[in-house]
Amino acid sequence: MPDHRRQRHSVVVPSRRRRRSALRRVFYSLILFVGCIALAVFGLGLYGYVKFTGPGPLASDKVFQVERGGGVLGIATDLEKAGIISDATIFAVAAKGTQLTGNGFYLKAGEYQFKQAMSMRDAMNLIASGKYITYSILIPEGWTTAQALDSVRENEVLTGDISLTPAEGQIMPDTYKVQRGESRDRIVKLMMTSSQKLMDELWPLRAEDAPVKTPAEALTLASIIEKETSKSEERPRVASVFANRLRQGMRLQSDPTIIYGITGGKAKLDRPLTKQDIDEATPYNTYRINGLPPGPIANPGRASLEAALSPAKTKDLYFVADGSGGHVFAETLEDHRVNVRKWREIEKNRNQGGEEAPVMDETDAAGGASAPPAPAPEATPGQQVQNSSLPPVADVEATEQGAGNPAPEPEADTSATEPDNAGQKAVPSDQVPLPRPRPDNLAAAANTAAANTAATNTAAANAAIADVTLDLKPGSVIKGANGLIPIPVPKPKPKLP
Repeated sequence: MPDHRRQRHSVVVPSRRRRRSALRRVFYSLILFVGCIALAVFGLGLYGYVKFTGPGPLASDKVFQVERGGGVLGIATDLEKAGIISDATIFAVAAKGTQLTGNGFYLKAGEYQFKQAMSMRDAMNLIASGKYITYSILIPEGWTTAQALDSVRENEVLTGDISLTPAEGQIMPDTYKVQRGESRDRIVKLMMTSSQKLMDELWPLRAEDAPVKTPAEALTLASIIEKETSKSEERPRVASVFANRLRQGMRLQSDPTIIYGITGGKAKLDRPLTKQDIDEATPYNTYRINGLPPGPIANPGRASLEAALSPAKTKDLYFVADGSGGHVFAETLEDHRVNVRKWREIEKNRNQGGEEAPVMDETDAAGGASAPPAPAPEATPGQQVQNSSLPPVADVEATEQGAGNPAPEPEADTSATEPDNAGQKAVPSDQVPLPRPRPDNLAAAANTAAANTAATNTAAANAAIADVTLDLKPGSVIKGANGLIPIPVPKPKPKLP
């Protein structure tokens, strides 16, 4: 019995040892496998980090457009194809990893400039920052809506057509930053929104005695002020002239309104205004209509809109260019005429110096007064010629020349570039043809012409003879202006007895 028990014991103990050793081998193998995996991951991570932070493949700076809606992997693939990064997978894993860790590295579409040998990390940071290339669209103060839309339409970095139709005055003059690929409609919408925001901001701040009753009137008056002067410091005073005229029932008589009535804001008028232009009846011609025109003539900026809502406190009723880019103002017509004479003298001197005389933008047609203006033209359908809040008035010069005040003689315009009638330029004084004589004076005119011709010929002959320095001898012949002239031989004197 004891031997048998020892034999059974000796069989059981080796079996347990074998199982324990097998478990150890599996455990050690698993540790080794995990270690290998960890080592491989560490190696790949180290490799990816080196590749991610190391210099990129770009040989020189490059501008590249990151498209919208491509996703992280799509953007990485496009960057690799463009030669900006060396491995799209590493770039995508890194970008996704930053998003998962909450660092907020979200890639933003736009046009970016990638530097030479830029690393993938720097490229990702650049795209995540949103510091894309921007382009400027400048809409100057005083541009018409047609000019502004043409500028947006001609910009090559924008896309799509313009479907919006902003009215005159609904574009905010400013410099707009855009990126490649933005739609034209979006930019036009931004311009319109900015204009409305400015009006909403300034309208509550208007003066109590502002000459305008509605935001639409304010926009119209501001556009006229904008076109009259480019100096911001002058705009409140220019506004005061128009405000005073509106309060006194005088016509505005602004030259830019005539131009807008001719061109409709779609083109420039590359010539001076003529008397026919001033006399032409259009809904915008403030020489012919009372009050404000039916709408703006341009897109005004902030300074002009502020001036329209809060004009300066003056008694000015007139202004004219002063030759330095600004204007000189006057309260009376007499003072205004003096200022006009000074301006025309400046124009005359400029013309003599070979400079082209600028177009005069003044409130009143300079010179002598004419007959009272014709009644305002009737409004076409959909247009209001006369502001309903302003009473109809007569021309200020005609008013000042009431009974007992004879009209002064018109002053001659010395501007050599200003046409004297539509489509015909003024003829220089040395080329003006003589007036034709009337039929009943033809004989007298002929006799006078013949006498003038004879006198001219005699003077020419005398001049020719006077110029001859030859030694004249009796009986010789010289050549005169009208043929050969004989030198008479003196008669012999009679002998005395």
